[in-house]
Amino acid sequence: MNSMFETNENFPKGLPVPQRADILDALRSFGIEEAETIRLIDSTRNPADVRLNFIVDNKWVLRYCIAPDMTEKRLGELEKLVERYNAMGIKCPRFLKDSWGRYLHIWRQMQYYLTEYIDLPLAGDEDIRDKARLTREVQDSVARFAEKNRNTSPIGAAGAYNLFDQSPFDSGIGVDEKEDNFNQLISLLRKEHENKIADSLVLRHAEIREKLRGVYRDLPRCMFQGDENFNNVLTDENQHFAGFIDFNLAGTEVIVNQLVNLAGFDYDEEQKEPEGAYLRLNKALLNYQEQMRSMLRIYRPSERERQAIVWYAWIVMVSQWSSLDYFKAAMQGKLKTEILSLLSLIAALPEEQLSVI
Repeated sequence: MNSMFETNENFPKGLPVPQRADILDALRSFGIEEAETIRLIDSTRNPADVRLNFIVDNKWVLRYCIAPDMTEKRLGELEKLVERYNAMGIKCPRFLKDSWGRYLHIWRQMQYYLTEYIDLPLAGDEDIRDKARLTREVQDSVARFAEKNRNTSPIGAAGAYNLFDQSPFDSGIGVDEKEDNFNQLISLLRKEHENKIADSLVLRHAEIREKLRGVYRDLPRCMFQGDENFNNVLTDENQHFAGFIDFNLAGTEVIVNQLVNLAGFDYDEEQKEPEGAYLRLNKALLNYQEQMRSMLRIYRPSERERQAIVWYAWIVMVSQWSSLDYFKAAMQGKLKTEILSLLSLIAALPEEQLSVI
């Protein structure tokens, strides 16, 4: 049977795609008796992560998925989280219940649920004139949300940035994503016979992980949307931040870890010519510290949190996915020597250089 809706290349072959009649039948469960326009956005990633998003009359999104972590309990937690964002003027689509008070339904091999549709542009689809301003606005909104909601339920699943406690988004190999990324970096260095650098990084990594393990359970937490990239950021008519969509990665996170990951470390990937490891590192540090200072003027951390920021920052420096991807690519070309020197500097970096005052 040919579908009237076009799926992407990641959608599993042979898996049925809901047709218009199926969608109309599903909508009736939510008290919606008719619909004029239905269009599909397929954000399926792989056969275990199917995401069909049917936009209905630019009012609702009927979401069909294969996602074991999407349970009735989790959808209820996400709705409470959305209510908190909306209460602060941050626009986020609500999760809607059916006539019997349920969120989740089954259709063949998939589940489906209904959310609001917010008819605003996504930053990822727009030619944003001032990306730095919008980034600051997103970061500031997260800091404000954290300041208002620290240690406030719902608790829910661990967030995607979480260290130590496994989140539903980790690979299932017994370590969190950051540790998996770090292990990949060490494997790459050993493959290149750079054992001295690898050993120094492994030693520093173990020391910092041990310090964090001793304090992280006592640090303030908050549940966040958790995936605040431009593809999930709503903007107003003047390209200012308006809200978030896509709560698939939402979870509870140590607040300062969330903020450190938002700031991140940019090693100036656009500069493809050698410029020296010290310069590349210092630019990344200055950019990171500027962003963190802005967020910490809004979110007021304790002294214990300020110390933890230093340790989380070092982990992000070497283990965030974008850094790993950059290191891998750069080591294949003329920047290899510079990147090896950069990693040596990171391994020996004094903690005070990562503090934010």
